[in-house]
Amino acid sequence: MPEDPVGDRDTPYRPREGELLAALRSPRLLQLVQDGLRRIGAPPARVVRPGEALARLVGPGRQPLGLFCEAQPEAPGWTTLRAVAEDPFGDADVVLLGGDAGTDDPAAILSALERMTGRRASGEAAEVAALRLGLARGEVAMRYQPIVRIADRAPVGVEGLVRWLRPDGRQGTTPLGPDAFIPMAERGGLSVAVAQAVGGLVAGEMRALRPELALPVSINLPLEVMLRRDTVPWLARVLRQNRMRPEDLGIELTETTPVGDVTLLRRAVTRLREAGHAVWIDDITLDDRRDVLVDLPFSGLKLDRHLVGAMPSSRRARAEVERLAGMARRRGMLVTAEGVTGQGLWRALEARGVDHAQGFSVGRPLPAQALPAWASAWRASGPSLGRPSERSPGRSC
Repeated sequence: MPEDPVGDRDTPYRPREGELLAALRSPRLLQLVQDGLRRIGAPPARVVRPGEALARLVGPGRQPLGLFCEAQPEAPGWTTLRAVAEDPFGDADVVLLGGDAGTDDPAAILSALERMTGRRASGEAAEVAALRLGLARGEVAMRYQPIVRIADRAPVGVEGLVRWLRPDGRQGTTPLGPDAFIPMAERGGLSVAVAQAVGGLVAGEMRALRPELALPVSINLPLEVMLRRDTVPWLARVLRQNRMRPEDLGIELTETTPVGDVTLLRRAVTRLREAGHAVWIDDITLDDRRDVLVDLPFSGLKLDRHLVGAMPSSRRARAEVERLAGMARRRGMLVTAEGVTGQGLWRALEARGVDHAQGFSVGRPLPAQALPAWASAWRASGPSLGRPSERSPGRSC
């Protein structure tokens, strides 16, 4: 199933009636599809199993407008469904998402949705203006995903993930994840505004949890914001206003922009570290070309969920995780694995020297007020939980 190309924006669009199907197991991929449908004013996709999707594509009656699916080789009907989707003479409009040559690019997904439904999303300039207004109105919100130490399952921090509660004029608001609007925000010159809004929200919400729960939190910053000399001062103001320490707030360098000047980045990381912040390289993938960054004074690196998820079936992925963990260990850095979804992955990561786990088997992204309940449930779920060590808070998030 080929990756769906981004459509021609000059093609005339005429709304079409019909149903969209989603044979997706990944909550994130399903959210991207449903978010895109909300943006273009279309009804949500109906979630189906591969066998049901196959019956709709080959059976009598009206075909669906299209199908979004991800590889599910163990599911009944998947092999035949894939053959139907790849038929060059077929009428099915099927888009493969996720791994196995699929896509998880929000722009490509939105383009496919526009083509299938004949509806158009509003132009990017209008979306940037809406986000700018939304920041002023407080329309952004945070969710926090827990991170634990693999060795003893102790909680060591949370990652703050931004959401945009975009007014849609029909159903109140449409919740959008970062993949759906952060790249647009960066192109539209809103990187600093988003970062400052996130910093203020995170500091206020995490402070409100104390002393019941005191864990360090990390936020994502794009390269543009990290390189600015005024970033450390405004972070300091936010922390001071909320009576928090720099050690309580870590920074994750996102991968949206390639690093052009390693020397400038070294200075930026050094400024943040000297101010007391832990600084992480985010989203290390299987084909990453950022080994040069490991020689900079980062606190640690985070393994992308696709790399982690490939470990059970890919010798190359297992070798890469072991190589990265060894590099980090030699430089005194910690390693966090994202996308940990089961005990098998947990054991494989532990065997290769990975320090921390983050993913649905640990905890889903939660509102701040739900974190104490998560901590209680996590303590009840297994042995040797304890408190974070003295070493962890300053270096784990």
